[in-house]
Amino acid sequence: MTSNKSEEYLQLNPDAFTRFFICKEILKKDFGKRQIELLDVGGGSKYFRSALTQDKLPYELTVIDILPPPKERAGYTYIKGDATKMEFMDNSFDAVVSMDVLEHVSDEKKPSLLQECYRVARDLVIIAGPFESEETTQAETIANDFFRSQHKRNHPWLIEHFEQNKPTSELMEREIKRFGCPHTHFESNYLPAWLKLIMTNFVSEALVDSTGVKAINHFYNENLLKLGDFTAPGYRHFYILYKNSKLTKDFDQYFKLALSTNHQLILEQRVTELFVDSAMLALEAQIAAKIAAGELTTALEYATQNASELRTALQNIQNSKSYKLARGLGNLRRKIVPKHKS
Repeated sequence: MTSNKSEEYLQLNPDAFTRFFICKEILKKDFGKRQIELLDVGGGSKYFRSALTQDKLPYELTVIDILPPPKERAGYTYIKGDATKMEFMDNSFDAVVSMDVLEHVSDEKKPSLLQECYRVARDLVIIAGPFESEETTQAETIANDFFRSQHKRNHPWLIEHFEQNKPTSELMEREIKRFGCPHTHFESNYLPAWLKLIMTNFVSEALVDSTGVKAINHFYNENLLKLGDFTAPGYRHFYILYKNSKLTKDFDQYFKLALSTNHQLILEQRVTELFVDSAMLALEAQIAAKIAAGELTTALEYATQNASELRTALQNIQNSKSYKLARGLGNLRRKIVPKHKS
């Protein structure tokens, strides 16, 4: 049975889940379950620690962040400090990770943060986050505009990306050349899927059932390696810098993909049905309000008109090739896979 803590972790917005999961898998492939000293730079989120504990990884975790210490700090060391001038000695940690931090640091300090991460690492550095491109900025702009339409304010971390600028691949290549180390680079969070899922998570709970959103998150996170998440262009880039060249690996040594069109179509179906169901519930509520107000005739006319429009929308969805293929694959799977006897 899945614990409540595991369930909460799996229901995370895939934007957050993917970076924690990928970083954890890299560390696990390089260090296994032996004890290591690990530094998380800018790691204020509790969910990276959740990712590590899912696989019972006995890493001694230290977090450095400019934010005040959180109330709950069990199982790790928290240091309030500036990551661009850390007070640790050289080679203090077996591995240093920094996820989605560079885009919140000014351009003039970005090189210092990278150099400090490399300096205090003994074997490995993992840098992850959104990198500058026309497509990524377009996706973030659409996402922030949508968030503002739902909540009447800018999204707090997206607006910082615009103010501080996302890092560039040129910056990373220049610093890697300075370090003179082997490295691996890959992309994650296929950009069209990232935008669709981030907007789904941005919708106001007044419009969409949050339980349905969490169920979609769970499906995506649990089937990450089947859903084309590592397809380019990706929202997030991962750079693995090997200070210890003996650890050098390529992408295929970290992740074995098992792409499934069936799972991709099921995801499309579930997202579509979430919003159709929400529209139906909203319609029912509006009709009930009109009936309660004594406007029965108006309510019936309103219901007939909107039901016709929803029926047409549903027919369009059900007649689409992707929906039919997903249903067909689901039926085929039920015929092939025997039912478990109780």
